[in-house]
Amino acid sequence: MERRAWLRGMWEMVKEMFCQKLLTCHLPSSLVLPNHLSALTIIVTGATSGIGLETARELAKAGAHVIMACRNTKAANDIARQWRLEVHNSRSLKVEVMELDLLSLASVRRFAGVWEQRAMPLHVLINNAGVLLMGEPQRFSNDGLEQHIQVNHVAPALLTLLLLPSLLRAQASRIINVNSVAHHCAVVEPKYWNSKINECRFSGIKAYGASKLAHLMFLKILANKLLEQKIRASIQCIAVHPGIVTTNLVPGVKKKSFWMFDPTEGARSVLFCATSDDVARNLEKGFAYYSCNCKPGRVSPHAADMDSCLDVWQKTLDILQFNGDYLSHVIN
Repeated sequence: MERRAWLRGMWEMVKEMFCQKLLTCHLPSSLVLPNHLSALTIIVTGATSGIGLETARELAKAGAHVIMACRNTKAANDIARQWRLEVHNSRSLKVEVMELDLLSLASVRRFAGVWEQRAMPLHVLINNAGVLLMGEPQRFSNDGLEQHIQVNHVAPALLTLLLLPSLLRAQASRIINVNSVAHHCAVVEPKYWNSKINECRFSGIKAYGASKLAHLMFLKILANKLLEQKIRASIQCIAVHPGIVTTNLVPGVKKKSFWMFDPTEGARSVLFCATSDDVARNLEKGFAYYSCNCKPGRVSPHAADMDSCLDVWQKTLDILQFNGDYLSHVIN
């Protein structure tokens, strides 16, 4: 199963690598956003570099109230100051910085607690922050979880669940998970989420793909659970692959290759999913997966298996010590 998934996924990645420029030739280099964003409050994780930075910048320039949720608050505040210098009316830029470290579940809970005290509606949550450790040994967080699975799945899953009250307050809101075509390369093996793997067997790209697959599967079940609670129109769940992008996610990859996107190009599909009215028309059971060309994409066969998705959902709730009644409690 794992070998088949790996081979199938590598084929998908190779196709993406050499075809993404062709698939997106109809798109401008940067997406033109609608002009009705001033009423929206949007949280963007990992907003100090790469896709997250470009996403936060464009949303702020379009008038949205943007919260940069990141570990390095000094860098985020410096970036926000620079943005204000770049616009004609700096007071029109509604940007604030809040500390969030996805390597600490306690930090996620603190962030959500501070945010919920404000009792504000949240219109869009963009889970963008991620990690990819290539050519490095397996690492664990202080919470005892393998780093890829914590940063790319468990921590944003916790953040999403804790912010559901704010998302419900908005009456019409979206959860955007920045995913990856690498999810095609993986199968989810929860037994490895918090246990040591033989060093010769550990692969950073496989761990990354598995974490992205897990988060995709979790989001599908969340969408179904919300649908069961009859609030389909209230919260839309979207996963999006932004393309293969030159960012600091992969250490050592600084120079853009001819087939790679720069962060501005990578942010297009994320911005589209966050703001376009077309997205709602392509939801299936409250969920949609979009590709870098701003069109619905195809998830891996493993992600389409609802029994496997339910296993990931339950394993995640067990780790976070949430009971099965949490959604009903929040909604009611």
